[in-house]
Amino acid sequence: MFRRFAVTDKRNGGDISRYEVVTHADGQAVIHTPDQSFPLESPSLLPSLAHGLILRHTLAQVSSHVLFHAASLSYQEKGIILAADSGCGKTTLALALVRQGFQFLSDEVAALAFPAGELAPYPRCLWVRAGTYQLFEQLGWEMPTHSTAAEISNRAAIHLSAELLGATCRPEHLILLQRPDAGDERICKVTLNSLPQRLLRSLEEIGIQPEILPDATDKFPCFRVKEKHITKIHETCEGHGVFLLNVDETAVDSDYYINTPILQIISKLTAALALLRNFVGSYRSEFIQQHCQGTAVGVIEPLVKILAPVQCYQLTPGRLDHSVEIIHALCQPEKKRCAQYTGR
Repeated sequence: MFRRFAVTDKRNGGDISRYEVVTHADGQAVIHTPDQSFPLESPSLLPSLAHGLILRHTLAQVSSHVLFHAASLSYQEKGIILAADSGCGKTTLALALVRQGFQFLSDEVAALAFPAGELAPYPRCLWVRAGTYQLFEQLGWEMPTHSTAAEISNRAAIHLSAELLGATCRPEHLILLQRPDAGDERICKVTLNSLPQRLLRSLEEIGIQPEILPDATDKFPCFRVKEKHITKIHETCEGHGVFLLNVDETAVDSDYYINTPILQIISKLTAALALLRNFVGSYRSEFIQQHCQGTAVGVIEPLVKILAPVQCYQLTPGRLDHSVEIIHALCQPEKKRCAQYTGR
């Protein structure tokens, strides 16, 4: 997954953090991070949970960049950020843009250098759903050149060819992908490895009232919750040593890629607030501790400054080919007027 980040010259390496995964004869395991331990009674989940936990803790130690859950690309050495919640089609759109001549930086983490504001690449492999392949096939499109690392269930892990990868660049456009059915009431199903009462009390204290689901058909406890609370739930679970195993988002409607795309200009503050929802690092973030007085709200002011030269938009996607045309036109000055008119 991270093979492009291999380091051969260790003399210039960064700080080293030690993580331990200890397994026992009875099948139980414990993952030790530098400041906390996470017991696990289901060894079959160990590889994926260890990977996710270590990745989150590692990214939280980054203080040189502000990180967001978003896709990022470049076009003619100018960067573009596609920010969206899971299930909004940003990986599909990113692949479609690469096919149109964009360079790929990441579909998972947009890394903005602080305070310079440069957009850095984070080209780990992409998890591509079967629906993306089907959509490309319907449009008569070939997938960008790639190699397949793994195929699991209805998804494939792929590495795009080296010539399709971009380099560090200045961001010029930020586009927030807004699903037609998005809103505070969008509901997700959350699965945990355990659900102690102390965790429920902590969630209630921060204003989250999960709807507990009967676990007759599920091995692990589940509840329904508004999607806007997922980040806080993730942080609260980790603080209690509980693993968030899965989040099932509301499925994208079948007409998602049939509607007409709508592009609207938004303010820098609106864009910054939307990005803050997708901030990577949670309360452990070294960036927050060093630059934002220890509070996530402190990210807004430096982020607005970084976004000062960036054009910010909201895009309600529709037909994939039309969405690609709109974004492609944005990146070409002579076509911007036409792109901004489309979907008005």
